[in-house]
Amino acid sequence: MKRKLLLLLFTFSAYTGFSQNNYLDFDGVNDNVTVAGSGNLLSSSETISMSCKVFPKNDSPSFPAFNGFAGYRNDSNFDFYLIQLTSTEVEARFRNSSGVGYTLTYDGLVLEEWNHFFLVYDGSYLTLYLGDQEVASVAASGSVPASNSSTFKIGNIQYSSFNFYHQGYIDEVSLWSKALTGTDISTIMYNNGEIAAPEGETDLKLYYKFNQGTAYGSNAGLTTLTNEMGTLNGTLNNFALTGTTSNWGSEEELATNNFMTSKVSIYPNPTSSQIHFSGFSEINTIKIVDLAGRVILTQEEIKSQTATVNVADLTSGVYFAIINQSETIKFIKQ
Repeated sequence: MKRKLLLLLFTFSAYTGFSQNNYLDFDGVNDNVTVAGSGNLLSSSETISMSCKVFPKNDSPSFPAFNGFAGYRNDSNFDFYLIQLTSTEVEARFRNSSGVGYTLTYDGLVLEEWNHFFLVYDGSYLTLYLGDQEVASVAASGSVPASNSSTFKIGNIQYSSFNFYHQGYIDEVSLWSKALTGTDISTIMYNNGEIAAPEGETDLKLYYKFNQGTAYGSNAGLTTLTNEMGTLNGTLNNFALTGTTSNWGSEEELATNNFMTSKVSIYPNPTSSQIHFSGFSEINTIKIVDLAGRVILTQEEIKSQTATVNVADLTSGVYFAIINQSETIKFIKQ
C-alpha cells in the first residue's frame, strides 16, 4: 500500500487538473449528515483512521453545545470522533470494545479557516494530525467491537440527550479500517487534501468529497451525500438547501467573496416570541415558511435595514425566514 501511495505522489506532482471544490455549510442549529448501515463498517478492527476538513465558525462552544465534526459515539463500547470544545481546542477519543476510552486534546484550532484533521489509531497509540503534522498522541489499546450500536455522523456528535451540532463548513471526510501512515497522510495533503484513487483503496470504507450542488443556490432535492466507494451514501438532515447558509457551498466562492459576507443575523434563535432581523442593506419582504413549504406569515413593504416578526402564535418547530425572496435563514420556534 505504501508503495502504491508513493507512486501516486510522484504521478500527481506533474498534474494540476481542475475539480469541483464544494462543501456543506452547517448552521449549528440542527444540520447533520447520518450514514445508515455504517454501524459495523469497522467490526473487530484493530487499526482505524478518520479524516475531516473543517472550517469552524463557533467562537464560544461549551457544554451542552460543543461543536461536533464527525465520527461514532455510543459511550459504551465504541467511540471514534472529533469535536470542538472551545474556540481553539479539539477533543478526539477512541473507546475500545471493553469500554475503555482514550482521549487527547489539541489546542490549535483556527476559526474561519480550513483545518484538515486525521485521527489515527494504530493498535498502540491514538494520534491526531493537522495536515501532515502530528499534533497530539496518547497510548491506547484494544479493538473495535464486533457489533457497534452507533451510526457514523457528520456535523453532529451525540452525547446522552445532547447534540453537538457543527457551525461552519465540512469537506473531505473519510473512514478507514487501517492506520494511515505519515506517508499516506502526506500523499493526501500533497493532492490538495483529496484521496487520489479511492477505488483502489481496499481499506477505505467511506469517502465523501462533498463536490455536489450549486453553491448557495437552490438545492432542494439534493439531500444525499455521495460516497465515492459506491455504497452507504449519507443523508442530509434539516438543511435549508437554499440561500447562503445551511446549504451546499463552494471554496471558489469563499475565496472570491461572491456570496454575501455582510453581518446579517436573526435573533434570538431559538425564539419563543419575536425574531429580529438585522444586517441587511434593505428588507422589503419577509416570509415565514414551515418544513412543508407552506407560507405561515408574510410581512411586505418593510423598506428598512431591520425588522421584527412576531412568531409567538407559531407551534414549536423548525421554520425558514425568506428575506426579499432570495435569502433564506433557518430558525427554531420554542
